Amino acid sequence: MRITENLDLFWKFTKLPSDSYIITRDYTSPKFEDSSWEKISLPHTYNSKDGASGRTGVCEGGEHYYRGLVCYRRQIFLPAEKYSGKLLYLEFGGANTVAEVYINGAFAGKHEGGYSAFRFNITPFAVLDQENLIAVKVSNAPTDYIAPITDQGDFTKMGGLYRSVRLLAVEKIHIAMEDHGSCGVYVTPKSISSESALVDVQVKLDRPENISVSVALLDNDGKCVAIENGSFYNSDSIMLTLKITDPILWNGVESPYLYTAVITLLDGNRPCDEVRLSFGIRYYHIDSEKGFFLNGNPYELHGVNYHQDSFENGWAMTDDQRERDYSIIRDMGCTAVRMAHYQHCENEYSICDRMGICVWSEIGIINRMSADNSDNPAVSQDFSNNAKQQLREMIRQNYNHPSVIVWGISNELYQMSDEIYALYSELHNIACEEDKTRLKTFADAQFWGRFLELPGDVVGYNRYFGWYKNAGCAEKFGEWLDHYHTEKEKRPICISEYGGGGAISQHKDNIDWENEIDPWGERHYENYQSQLHENIWKQFAERKYLWAQFIWCMFDFASDGRQEGDTKGQNDKGLVTRERVPKDAYFFYRSVWSKEKTVYITERRHNPRPCNVPYVKVYSNAKNVELLINGVSVGTLSRNDLPKDSETVFLWKNIIIEKNIKNSISVIAEFEDGSVKIDTITWIGE
Repeated sequence: MRITENLDLFWKFTKLPSDSYIITRDYTSPKFEDSSWEKISLPHTYNSKDGASGRTGVCEGGEHYYRGLVCYRRQIFLPAEKYSGKLLYLEFGGANTVAEVYINGAFAGKHEGGYSAFRFNITPFAVLDQENLIAVKVSNAPTDYIAPITDQGDFTKMGGLYRSVRLLAVEKIHIAMEDHGSCGVYVTPKSISSESALVDVQVKLDRPENISVSVALLDNDGKCVAIENGSFYNSDSIMLTLKITDPILWNGVESPYLYTAVITLLDGNRPCDEVRLSFGIRYYHIDSEKGFFLNGNPYELHGVNYHQDSFENGWAMTDDQRERDYSIIRDMGCTAVRMAHYQHCENEYSICDRMGICVWSEIGIINRMSADNSDNPAVSQDFSNNAKQQLREMIRQNYNHPSVIVWGISNELYQMSDEIYALYSELHNIACEEDKTRLKTFADAQFWGRFLELPGDVVGYNRYFGWYKNAGCAEKFGEWLDHYHTEKEKRPICISEYGGGGAISQHKDNIDWENEIDPWGERHYENYQSQLHENIWKQFAERKYLWAQFIWCMFDFASDGRQEGDTKGQNDKGLVTRERVPKDAYFFYRSVWSKEKTVYITERRHNPRPCNVPYVKVYSNAKNVELLINGVSVGTLSRNDLPKDSETVFLWKNIIIEKNIKNSISVIAEFEDGSVKIDTITWIGE
């Protein structure tokens, strides 16, 4: 049967000279002396510090962080009693951007693309009962053929073996290991009703075999609810259809119910390989006027964009850090996430399955398909091949996750030509062939000409009203949306990006957007960010034709070229800082989206502040909120008396605090069930 061994420990690492591509054997040979190399564990990136430090250090391709060649080495002992007669595969969760793998000095394979899992069969190169050297050369240097090409994309492209590595040992007859990094099994629920559901299970082999297979479907308690057997008959693929009676549907955050499929290959009566995977039973559709429907019912999709990045170690995130981040996302009340701007770690999709968060997953085509700067840019065959590879890898590796609802093909494409349009159309057709059950989309920031004609079932708009001056003031967002919805685009539309920067150290009363906000510079007031989101959300909430809204973004993240607000090397549009400190805007959305009881005094970091406070603002989903200044009540506001489009924003105007003392600002929130929560801050008047 299958054996899995984690290989994250005991690696050695070094950066390599820029000309070392021509000296392959030295660094990959077992005889090479690596005792001076750095000892590290995976996941690992060499850009966790320089990739988020701003405009300092090296400058490669206009980016101020190391984009070049490195090498990882590790020894592994392979006992014959454990691995004799088995095929050995080395599996990488992700390596950015190009990885070359060597076993005992022999070339085992090369993978181009920084965001998907990949495997190589290392059986011909491995020797049992002795130490074997694994050497991996990785480069995150810019290319003109691997998306995102050159320096495209407003984020740091951190290099390295930044996800886990495993050794997989299987028998000679096994479920496919060479199917674009997938698990070799594809589960497709269909004909879904409250009484029953059919489940198609396709099982692939790497080559035709005469072998039997058993498929068992288990409920959440481990009870078998359906079983079916079949035989391949000298084929490399089989489809079995099973029936589940009274299925429990995967119903988003309300009830993210998961089943387990157990697929067992049988050589006679002897099991020779097995794969277990989770899946959910659900169906959905998107209406151009009424939005998103899950399992036949209207379902609000509101959420955030999320980059794979943490303040602790950049892209080399641990599973615990991912769990933490998605817990913060769910705490805010999100029902959806857009995984920007590339395929994310497989475990992220599993987390979303468990939490009921709907996912937009996309490949890394950002801004450009070509390094050709002419008015009629040509597309290279290498780029075309790699884009198709990335798309197939993303879909096949994540096909079984019920959380995934749309496959994205590009983000903010701003080049256009006949060749680009033709390739885009081909990618759309490939996505349709690979997955006939999910919708296909793209995020647009051009809004004219052939960009509006790109093939897709549904469309996303990236638009920053109230932040970048060329977009227009925030109050015009709804009007602009109505125009595009009625005049320009008949397909269902969503907002795939919106928002503005926020620096938690910056505050100012009575901010003038036109003159006092500098999107690319220093002035990113936290209280402006929260007011911007209040204003925009009012307009989104009343436009039911929007099938989703995705804030840009959840957390501040590494973007080496930026130097704005109070950070360097970061994009600060997050609702939470890179260090995971929630900003005021986070609590606005929590008060609107979450069922958890929320009461939060805004602008608490505006301290000291002028004694004449224009307003005290509280975000709360309580029934009544009372404000006290230094223990004296200023008055109680009822949610029922607030404007319908601002019913979680409690505002007391023209408040005076005392000078040169610590003023106590308290609010007492009473909720519908009679419970009470209190929030208190201190402001020093000046």
